[in-house]
Amino acid sequence: MPRALPRRHASRLRHYWRTRGWACHDNIDLDLLRWGLIDEVADADVASRFLVTARGRDALGDAVVRNRHARSRHAQVTDGVARHLSGQGRLVFTELAVHTEDDTTPAPRWALCKPDVFSLSRSLRPDHLAPQVHEIKVRRADLLGELRSGKTRRYRELAAEIYFVLVEGVAKVEEIPAEYGVVTWRDPAGYTLERCAPRHDYRLETRHWMAMARARPFQAEDDSLQMSF
Repeated sequence: MPRALPRRHASRLRHYWRTRGWACHDNIDLDLLRWGLIDEVADADVASRFLVTARGRDALGDAVVRNRHARSRHAQVTDGVARHLSGQGRLVFTELAVHTEDDTTPAPRWALCKPDVFSLSRSLRPDHLAPQVHEIKVRRADLLGELRSGKTRRYRELAAEIYFVLVEGVAKVEEIPAEYGVVTWRDPAGYTLERCAPRHDYRLETRHWMAMARARPFQAEDDSLQMSF
């Protein structure tokens, strides 16, 4: 059994924990059986199903602890990046949810995107806004999954520059496609720019401005109220 339960295996184990355990009979089930995390119910009167073993419950508990730690770490880094950008005089959002066009499917559709950190220069000139997206990655699996999904590419319509913020050790700079900038987050040094992001064309439309109007700008405790604009 691996030290950290793979995501799909943890999801399947939670499924058996929450339900009557109707079996899927695939490779994931074989792995869970081999690792002793589930047992097959021997009953000719019911469909094949699995029960979570004591070892399986321990594995679920360990996964919960790791996920909580990752979410806490993600929140810490997000707050640090937001403070860094705010300190540069940028208008920062950490709770923005905006619909963007998803052209990866045969029929284009709207897809809701939630950038970890979105920021703008405080300017009254549209060509000086320099919008940026910073995506925080504290786990390598999350980084690889996002690069495969192409979700980050949809940020191009609202951001001139897109950055990946990597907790130290998650990935090397050269592993990130050249179309993105790279920032390393090191404790206690914080924000370290490794590679500038190339600037792309963007188009901020009414739906983007309405999303920003509904969101609450990030404000550190020591921010001046006069800088809330």
